[in-house]
Amino acid sequence: MAHKKSKEQRRTIQFKIHLTTMEKKQILESVKQEKYNSISDYARERLLKKRLAKRINVSSDYIRIFKTMDYNLTKIGTNLNQIAHKLNAYNTYLLTEEDQQTFKACFEHLKSCYQVLGQHLRKIK
Repeated sequence: MAHKKSKEQRRTIQFKIHLTTMEKKQILESVKQEKYNSISDYARERLLKKRLAKRINVSSDYIRIFKTMDYNLTKIGTNLNQIAHKLNAYNTYLLTEEDQQTFKACFEHLKSCYQVLGQHLRKIK
């Protein structure tokens, strides 16, 4: 049995907007993707609720920096996997001077990546 709403809770006012065919399709797709029961529920949620998410527009320079960081982190992961493979494959394997230098280089790359990330995160906040 459905709960009866009081007069104050009943929604009796219509709010009309004009849309293009494409805008209507986009809204209907969003309603479907976000699993709302109706366009009204979707509109109320989107228009009345305060959202915590922010839309951030980034420059091409920002994207380039993060792609470079991703590339460098992949290189670090590959180097670490090679060292781990040597250590696991040969029980008697000891770290060579080259391995130690690789670890130091990995550490320096990670530090620089974290510094850049920190700078950009401060800009976002």
